[in-house]
Amino acid sequence: VYAPSWFRIEVHQSIKDVSRHLWHFISSSRYLPKKYRDIIEPVISRNAYFEAPKNMLLIMLTDERCPFRTLATRRIIKAREISPDGNCVRRFVTPAVNIRTTDNVDLIDWQPFFVTPPTVLRHISSHELLKMIQDDVPMNG
Repeated sequence: VYAPSWFRIEVHQSIKDVSRHLWHFISSSRYLPKKYRDIIEPVISRNAYFEAPKNMLLIMLTDERCPFRTLATRRIIKAREISPDGNCVRRFVTPAVNIRTTDNVDLIDWQPFFVTPPTVLRHISSHELLKMIQDDVPMNG
């Protein structure tokens, strides 16, 4: 499990790939004996910093599947409407990771979070984001 994951990380070092790396690690560890999974799963859950909602939005925005890019765009626009100035204090909470999920987009439960828009996208207007999704422009980070 470790060696293939390490090579994937060395080849793809972008933030948009973090969730995919974690997903690969989780899905690979499912085939380990239970005694090893019992050790690995709590470690994964404790180190889920990159699964914060704003990072998950970036990951979804660069997903190759259009429905997930559309969903990310809608969530970003909604987050911008809720806190339009972007000058609020953001409290970071490490999200609980859903180890049993079947897709990397469902690694976290979105309900308990106050989602803030990713600051790296602040120069892109909501209209431009929607246009990119409508034109099916891939956002390869």
